[in-house]
Parts: sequence; C-alpha cells; structure tokens
Amino acid sequence: MIQGETAVVRISDIIISRGERLRGELKPERVAELAESIARLGPIHFPVITRDMTLVSGETRLAAYRHLGWDRCTVTWADTLDEDELLAIELEENVKRTDLTWQEQCSAIQRFHALRLRTEDTWSQTKTAEALGMSQARVNEALMIVAAIAGGNARVAAAPLLSTARNVARRAAERLASDEAVMLATIEGDIDVSPERSEGPILNTDFCEWVSDYRGPPFNFLHCDFPYGINAERFNQSAGGEFGTYKDDFSTYEGLIETLTENRHRLLGDSGHIIFWFSMRHYDFTLRALTRHFWVDPYPLAWIKSDNKGTLPDPQRGPRRIYEVAFLCSHGDRKIIAPVSNAFSAPTERSGDHMSEKSQPMLEHFMRMIVDENTRMLDPTCGSGSALRAADRLGASFVLGLERDAEFAANAQRAWEKRNEL
Repeated sequence: MIQGETAVVRISDIIISRGERLRGELKPERVAELAESIARLGPIHFPVITRDMTLVSGETRLAAYRHLGWDRCTVTWADTLDEDELLAIELEENVKRTDLTWQEQCSAIQRFHALRLRTEDTWSQTKTAEALGMSQARVNEALMIVAAIAGGNARVAAAPLLSTARNVARRAAERLASDEAVMLATIEGDIDVSPERSEGPILNTDFCEWVSDYRGPPFNFLHCDFPYGINAERFNQSAGGEFGTYKDDFSTYEGLIETLTENRHRLLGDSGHIIFWFSMRHYDFTLRALTRHFWVDPYPLAWIKSDNKGTLPDPQRGPRRIYEVAFLCSHGDRKIIAPVSNAFSAPTERSGDHMSEKSQPMLEHFMRMIVDENTRMLDPTCGSGSALRAADRLGASFVLGLERDAEFAANAQRAWEKRNEL
C-alpha cells in the first residue's frame, strides 16, 4: 500500500472534477462489487485528494462508500505523496477503468510495471499482476503488445480488438524468436549472414545446380513457381511464341520438387513458409510429394484471372482455365502474420517479357500472411521477378531470385530496377 499522510473527512466535502481525466459513467455493478469487498476486507487504498478537497483518484471507491451508507472516510493527502506514487495511483486507476480502449489499458499496465521496476529493485511481473488484481498472463500479454507496437509493428497497433492484437503480436514474437535462433546458429557456424548483392537480387543460374553449393543462412520464405509439368508451350493459343518459352515436361517438374525437398533444411533451416504453385492436373502427386516433408494446407490459394484470360488446352472439348492455384506450406511450426482470404481476383500481367507472369497485387495479397521486415525470401525459378517485387513492397529484409534463362533473368533484373517508378 502506498504510504502518505492520511485524514478522516466527510465524503460530502470531497469535490469530484468532471475534467478530461474521468471519462464515462461509473458502472453500478462495479460499485456494488467493490462495496462488498470493502465491507469484508476494508479498503486497500484510500482515495487521494488535494488540500482544497478535490479528488485526485478513487471515485469508484467513494461511490462504494456511499453505497455502504458511509458519511466519512479516510483519505490520503496528495501533497504527501511523491511524483512516482501519484503516477502509480493514477495508472492503477486507469488499468481498472472499463471505458478505456485496449491500447490505453495495455499502455497503463506497461507504465505501471515500468514505474515499479524503477522504484523497487525486486519488482516483477507477478507483483504487477497482484497489485493490479489481474492474472499474470494478462500482464504478460499487455507488455508483449506494447513492446510490439513500440517496435514498429503496425499490424498490432491497428488491430480492432485486443484478441486480434494479442494473436498478431504473439505470432510475430514466435517468428522472430525462430529466426533469431537460426541466425545465431548460422553466425556461430561462421557463415556470411548478409549475402547482399550490389548488382541486384537476381542470379542467372539453375536452381538444381546452385543449391548444392549454397552455404549461406537459411531463408524463411520460399516462393516456388516451377514449370507445372504440363507442356504448356504446346497449348493452343499459348503465349510461348510471343514471350519465349521454357521446358515444361513432367520430369522437369518432378526433379525440381525432389531438389526442393532434399535440400529443405539447407534452404529453410528449422522454420519457414512456402507458397508452391502447381497445376490441378498434378494435384494428388504434388500434395503427396510435399506432405512427406512439410505441413501443407490441402485447400489451395487461388488466383482468379478477372480478365478471363488463361490457357485453353483443348478448345474442342473443354473450357478456358482462368485460375491458378498454390499450396501454402510450412516447415516447422511457423505461424503466419495474419490470415487473408484464400482466393484473389486480379487480371493477368503481360509485360512482354514472360509467358507466365504472376499478378503482383495477387502475390502481395497472399504474401501478407508471410512477409514482414524479418523475411528472407528465395524464389528458385523467379521468371519475371514479380514475386520478388511483391515481397520487397511488403518490406522483406532480403530477397533472392534464381533464373536459368539468361533473357528472362535480364528482363527480371530490369523490372526490379524500375520497381519504384510510377
């Protein structure tokens, strides 16, 4: 209990100012609950007033006294408390107010805890919980949320509900802890952790050859848009003749998946996400191949092409296929940042540089589940480079794209250099 000079005064003499400090009306149920507690145990803290009888804190307690029929009460003179004690009382009052936003409540808990840490060497979160009459889990939650907001997590700050803020902050903390552990192990292994490339993020190389020599730090996000293994270059009305083509047989697709799964620990360490694009023709094969090594959501992400463009494998017997799908996979128990809808409608993008370019707005939509300022992304077959640009726009710390076709790689590099142009 905070110490200070006390006195017994008439409750009717205490002046309650209706300034900005007190917002909202007292809740009758809260007054009755406190009155019952005071009747059994007596007051834990006394109302604080100034010498001219103006209330500083304790309006609910005064209401409880009136509820009990008291006409006098013990008060603490405000001028006998130091600045920290007054602040502690104010914060304790604020924490228990029901008219505050969740942001204000969390801030009050954090400020109260920080103040006590400054004034008492042995103070702890457990003591904060006891002093405020709440669970330690609630205190831990508030401190975690305030730390996330102070660290610049805009998603937490903008959350409409406390439960949403808690989930976003918790997922971010778990992702960061996992990444820090991986990077620490990498540093201890004496490996360069910042393979930045001044000439840009795109390498003209074959993923299957590159990965066997890679000894850098793991990535935590892979965007895999391998050739689908459906011989798309042979389809009627294919764009291959106009934009250039690539090998798209099933053996190539199978080999790329095998390279990915065999090198999963080198590429992803213990924790990471994958967005894996595929053809519905190979749904069962792809799902089996990936689930041997990763958690895979069997309900794919879907890009619906709003301009009604797509492949037409057999115009005599079937419809135009205007959607593409991807599995969301994870290696280790890695949390997403926040959920989004699993379908997105956007037109195709044809820059004239690639026959199968993914929509950047669509990629940004799905990547919001995964990409933040701690993201290290690899695209093993980056094609037009739109996935790299999408991750960059979302604030990824590092992106790297591999492309075996020299012309595609050069085009993707030019698009990267112009990514910030209007």
